[in-house]
Amino acid sequence: MIALSTFMEEARSRVATVEGKAQPFGVRAASLFFGFTFIWAGVGLWLVPGLDLTPYVLLAKMGLSIMLVTAGVGMTQIATGKPRKELHFDARNRQLLVLESLPRERMHVTQTINYEDIARVDISDKLLEVSGDCGKILVALALDGEHARLDAVAQLRSQAIFPG
Repeated sequence: MIALSTFMEEARSRVATVEGKAQPFGVRAASLFFGFTFIWAGVGLWLVPGLDLTPYVLLAKMGLSIMLVTAGVGMTQIATGKPRKELHFDARNRQLLVLESLPRERMHVTQTINYEDIARVDISDKLLEVSGDCGKILVALALDGEHARLDAVAQLRSQAIFPG
């Protein structure tokens, strides 16, 4: 009996996504460098005096500085960590737990779905969607290709959520 309860404790399985998959270090460093460079260039454009401050020159400066600052902010966002979502199947409590974490942070439960509340599960190579009775999508999770899809199907079948 003890071996069975220990097995059930370890039977909590998960299907992880690639949401929040980190970029390689070189890409993050380059995007951070060029992002801050663009931001400083957009601000610095106003520190350099022009030949003449006609409305057309000011309009061109304004458009260029808005474009540089926007591009810089967008490039710095590439370097930030994105939240990761995971699904954990809790066989003992018959619940589907949606966990979320940022890099270097603890995972926390953002949503709990009872197995009885699940009416439909749609799986493709890119997406896993769990729908409720009224057709409302309870949780959608991005998957990383065919292997993640096959793993998700196996986990759902083992929990008796997905028909064989």
